[in-house]
Amino acid sequence: MRLINLSDNAGQIRVEFAGCNMRCPYCVHIKQPMAEYSIDDVLDFAKASESRDVYLGGAEPTLQKELLPLIEGLHASGKSILLKSNGMKPEVLDSALPFVKGFVIEIKAPLDDIPAIMELTGLSENRVLKYISLLRESLEIAKQKWMRIWIRVIPEFINAETIPRIIPDIEDASEVMLYQFMSNPDFDLPFKGHETPTPEWDEVRNLGEMLLEKVQKVRLVGEGGKLVLGK
Repeated sequence: MRLINLSDNAGQIRVEFAGCNMRCPYCVHIKQPMAEYSIDDVLDFAKASESRDVYLGGAEPTLQKELLPLIEGLHASGKSILLKSNGMKPEVLDSALPFVKGFVIEIKAPLDDIPAIMELTGLSENRVLKYISLLRESLEIAKQKWMRIWIRVIPEFINAETIPRIIPDIEDASEVMLYQFMSNPDFDLPFKGHETPTPEWDEVRNLGEMLLEKVQKVRLVGEGGKLVLGK
């Protein structure tokens, strides 16, 4: 397996995978160095840790051929697993379903905005249409467990006009996380002229309040820290 990082902090083991089937222009992961790890390397690391929670993230975990054996091994060792995905491999999410606590699924823009998704993912129009179909299938699978929707708030794409168009596809989520773009240099590359945290923290909170009309919990992350809004 190709990993960007393997770490254990704050009570959570993080397995950050390399490689993706998208070419998002703001993504740091496609430029980060990687190293080869075996399943045993990761399982030994996890078993040696007192942390029970494991987050499988990074670029796109579902591309890894050894992902499912790893998930089964982590589950057998008593770990609680969250699997992050862009939703392009619903068959992998379905196979992982019995072994994970839940899923983190990223939504990039309203699913009716083909040009926006093309710009945000680097995919052709035909591939975007296929991606949207696969993503909706993945959302149906993921909502059978705990599901977080992860939204990067790039103002040109995520704003007061687009949030209502996103809600119908995500209102079954256990929670939605809004991440203020450029608020963590480990997550983002400058894009659309944005080099500092954007939009303003108050705007991120306003978007969270809009979401809270339809979802049970909204988690805000950015320069204002971490804030949980709930009904």
